[in-house]
Amino acid sequence: MKKFVEESWLVLVMGIGFALLLAGTQAALQGRIHENQREATRQAIAEVLPGVATTEQREVEGYQVYEGFDDQGRLLGWVIEGSGTGFVDRITLVVGLDVDKTRITGVKVTSNVETPGLGNKIEDAAWIGQFEGLDAERRVDITMAAPDRDDNKVQAITGATLSSVYTADIVNAILDTVRPKLEAP
Repeated sequence: MKKFVEESWLVLVMGIGFALLLAGTQAALQGRIHENQREATRQAIAEVLPGVATTEQREVEGYQVYEGFDDQGRLLGWVIEGSGTGFVDRITLVVGLDVDKTRITGVKVTSNVETPGLGNKIEDAAWIGQFEGLDAERRVDITMAAPDRDDNKVQAITGATLSSVYTADIVNAILDTVRPKLEAP
């Protein structure tokens, strides 16, 4: 026991040293981290709202909303960024809406740490692409079978049903909260 106490100073010094090293690295790279996040959002906006040339950002009910305009200054639609609880941790995504606010133009997951090989398939274009064209005025539901597009459903990922459900829940929360408050400029 005496030897353990005498040598524990080394563990304490190493712990403090690594904590300072991590804090310094975080502080030094903070600007680059934020810029990378902004660039990922810009790319996601371009994916879910095709043809967008410029955006104007505002906040609605705690969500970041981007009004998307073409190169002639005409409103193309909206992109709303939101996040919510996933199976493992937070899922962050963007939802695109057409100018009439009646159709989903696309959904893009920008951040998740769902189970590798299963839950993180929510980022796959084939799965997330199922949201494109769905009715934004109705709830998006998850089904285990191949859905009929008229039912406003998305087929769950096999082995990752909960990640699928949580993603749809985030999309529904965004649509329920923000869509009624969107107005053309």
